[in-house]
This record gives sequence, structure tokens and C-alpha cells, in this order.
Amino acid sequence: MVNGKCSWFSFAEVFLNNSVPILQMVAQSDIATIVVLCILAIMSFGSWGIMIVKYFEYKKNQRTNAEFFRKFSTVSQFVQLQGLCESADDSALRRLTAEVLKEASKFSNFVSYDSIQHRASLLEDTIQRSIEGLRLKEDKYLSFLATSSNLAPFFGLLGTVWGIMVAFFQIGQHGSADLTVVAPGIAMALITTVGGLVVAIPASGAYNYFTSCNSQNEISYFNFGSQVLSLFKRGDLLALEEVAG
Repeated sequence: MVNGKCSWFSFAEVFLNNSVPILQMVAQSDIATIVVLCILAIMSFGSWGIMIVKYFEYKKNQRTNAEFFRKFSTVSQFVQLQGLCESADDSALRRLTAEVLKEASKFSNFVSYDSIQHRASLLEDTIQRSIEGLRLKEDKYLSFLATSSNLAPFFGLLGTVWGIMVAFFQIGQHGSADLTVVAPGIAMALITTVGGLVVAIPASGAYNYFTSCNSQNEISYFNFGSQVLSLFKRGDLLALEEVAG
């Protein structure tokens, strides 16, 4: 076992000595730099996890919404929406339609010229609430990306300032400003700056991308909601015309 342990440590030492310089600098960093790098690593793993999950969710949402809207385009009457929701796969547009149908089911079967506008107004409120709920769900966890993109550079700067302080302290201890004394400490200090940028750049780009996608989705939801509302109003008008006829 002793020989095994010696072999392992010898292998690790050889690997670090012959690896890329950044790994050597990380291995030789002090505890404060390691802590900052660990925080940045957590931000990075969390950000990439959210980015991957959100990307696949967005693609699935686009696909299911397109399929539901294709079927919706064949509907000519409001009452047909119930059957469409029962047969369609789950999607944001399906949930929006289901909320409208749930609210419409509470209305009386009696329609008058005085009540038609109030009925439509209630459905408008339902559509607004439903879209707000969909937007909140789609924006979930994006705040972590925003936080990472904002805080990661500051954590990197903190680690860099700490490393430079240590480097200057070592200059005082050795009484020399020779590069062999200063350069290693400053190089290790700059690792955290690089780490902060590595975390912040993709997190910031992903946050802007998904925020833009969700804003476009919100617009499409409102357009779809207006079409559903038009179907309902058209049904009420036809009912009034039949009574009047």
C-alpha cells in the first residue's frame, strides 16, 4: 500500500508539473483563491445546468405550441376548443385555452347585448392572468443566470486583489521585487479574474437570449389569446342573431 500511495503521489506530481500552466497555478494557490474558485465553479455548473435545461424546454415548448396552433387553426367555433384541449398534448397554448374554457364555463347560457361585453372582459382578464403565469414559469431560474453574470466578475476581482496583496507582502518579506518573487503570485491572482469572466460571459449571453425568447413567446401568447377571444365573441354574436332572427 505504501508503494501504491507513493506511486499515486508521484504520478500526480508528474501530471501537475507537465500539465498546462493554469492547473499548476491552481494547485499552488492559497486557501482564499481556492475558495473563490470554488464559488465560481458552483456558479458555472449551476449556470450551465440551467442553460441546458432551459434550451431543451424552449425547443419542446416551441414544438408543442406549433402543433397545438396548427390544430387550433382548423377550429371555427368556440365550443370546439374543449375537444381540442382534450385531444392535444400539453403545451403553453393548451393551458391558456383550458383557463379560458374554465372561466367561460362559469357563464350563464343566457346572452344579451348588455352582458356580451362584460363576458368578453372577464375572459380578457383570464387571458392576462394565464399569460403572466406562463411568463413566470418560463423565467424561472433565469435570475440565477443574471446573478452569476453580475457577481462572477466581482468574485474574480476579489481573488485578484487578494492575490496581489499577497504578492506585495512576499516582496516585503523577501526584500526584493525580482520577477521570480512577484510573477508567480500575480499570475495566481489573475486566475480568479479569468474564472470570473469564464462564468459571467456565457451566463450573461444565455440570460439575454432566454429573456428575448420569453418576450417573443409572451407576444405570441397575447396574439393567440386574442384569437380565442374572437372565437368567443363571434359565438355570442351568433347566439344573439339567432335569438333576434
